[in-house]
Amino acid sequence: MSNRKHRNYGLDLVKILACILVLCLHSLVPTSPVVKNSLLNLSVYYAGAIAIPIFFMASSYFVLNKRMMSYSYVMRRVGEILFIIIGWVLIYSIVHLCIKHNFIFLEELKGTAFVGIPNQHFYHFWFFWALIIMLLLSPLLWYLLQKSFVGYLILTSIVTLICIGIDISMHFGNSSNIRNIPQIFRLYLYIEYYLLGGLIGNTNFEKIKNFCKQHFVMTCIVASFLYVGVIAYSIWNRNIIHWFYAEANYGNALIIFTSVLILIIFSISSPPNKSTIEFIIPATMGIYMLHPFFIGKLMKIHILYNYPIFMIPVLFILCLIIVEIALRIPIINRFFKL
Repeated sequence: MSNRKHRNYGLDLVKILACILVLCLHSLVPTSPVVKNSLLNLSVYYAGAIAIPIFFMASSYFVLNKRMMSYSYVMRRVGEILFIIIGWVLIYSIVHLCIKHNFIFLEELKGTAFVGIPNQHFYHFWFFWALIIMLLLSPLLWYLLQKSFVGYLILTSIVTLICIGIDISMHFGNSSNIRNIPQIFRLYLYIEYYLLGGLIGNTNFEKIKNFCKQHFVMTCIVASFLYVGVIAYSIWNRNIIHWFYAEANYGNALIIFTSVLILIIFSISSPPNKSTIEFIIPATMGIYMLHPFFIGKLMKIHILYNYPIFMIPVLFILCLIIVEIALRIPIINRFFKL
């Protein structure tokens, strides 16, 4: 009961929604005819543009506002993430060796961080490498936030301007330069959202959260309009910067503000069905790890290929069932939780 009392179920719920939005990003390929020629499919795909910002902000919300921060905590968390990365790649490589007599561990490990690696199966693990980098920076950011809130605000403002400046530059023919930077090295984006998450979770931000709570309905209406604006802008912007993937817009001012407002709304809310949230939330990272392995298989089903938005609930439920089973098996559960 005490755990329920102190737990922020709103943040848990937004993590679950962000997990579903990641499935939208990976299930609908924006360059495929069935997606790019359908306004509905494009809208669902670009709705996922806030998923990665939400994940980084939700991560730093508590980390940068811990009562104490130490490198022993950081290294323990880094070790847990490295176990996931290396463990999954090693198991896959051993299975591949047994079936095709070819050990591809190093190739697959490179594929967790860099694009363009042949037959990479862990492209989505770039997020874990980026999270490791942010964890290594977190003691410095924590110190600044705890000792100088004004200094933290100045740093956040500077990084925000950098993000917006780079986003504007893409509209003047610079998108190819940014596109060629591997996702894990677009650090300005992840530092931005990590800083913002720490800011929203800080006690100095309570006045703004209280204002949003007092005007909750109006705040939700504004956030809804902004979210529709994010989708509309993303659909329009793909033809301006000639970069179709949602990651192109992470540094956009509209997405930054909308993501922040959505995180605030969920952080101050008290959603119903808490038992359902408690059931799903431990499986979200496992779903993220597992889901790409089923997308190709599900696409072979005619109806899911032609109507890929139906793949999203199928993929979510399938992965949820597998992860929930895995979490109940000793040793194996270590590969599905973070």
